[in-house]
Amino acid sequence: MKRHQRKNFMEKKIKRTPQGTKSVSDNGEEKTIILTILVALVIMGALLVYLVFFTPVETEPFSVMYLLDSEKQLENFPETVVLGENSTFSLWVGVENQNETQVFSVRVKVDDGTGPVNPSPAEPTQIFERTLLNEEKWEFPVTISIDQLGHNRIIFELWFFNVTKNDWDYTGNWVSLSLEAIQA
Repeated sequence: MKRHQRKNFMEKKIKRTPQGTKSVSDNGEEKTIILTILVALVIMGALLVYLVFFTPVETEPFSVMYLLDSEKQLENFPETVVLGENSTFSLWVGVENQNETQVFSVRVKVDDGTGPVNPSPAEPTQIFERTLLNEEKWEFPVTISIDQLGHNRIIFELWFFNVTKNDWDYTGNWVSLSLEAIQA
């Protein structure tokens, strides 16, 4: 091939338009790429909308129990009581149900702090029961009287009524408060 022919062979065909010069071979490819990108964006947008608005959020059912001081705070729990003077005091217990409607029981137990918990083998000194709907909260005051000198542990256990077994089941939720009882 001659030098002049080789130069023409390697050149692209150029189309002159009023808007400017364009390569004829690139015009179709550009439209295909733009169309592909637009289709991909529409599909990703639709998928994102589906995931955000139509996919249900699955939550694990649970129940919670917590303990508050006499002012319904987390600040002023008794650490030491004097028998016969301030050994009777109030606390608040809270239970939240994030499950189907259930009957709950809070069992209050007092021991010397050496026994096991979860659940404690001590006999309950008080029992409170209430039916809670899904997402319902129950807060109630509990009056505690300490009459044993030395270390005391007050345990609050959460139980629920299992209708299948027609008996109470322990939820595994418990809170406790340890304090020292001294003589005046």
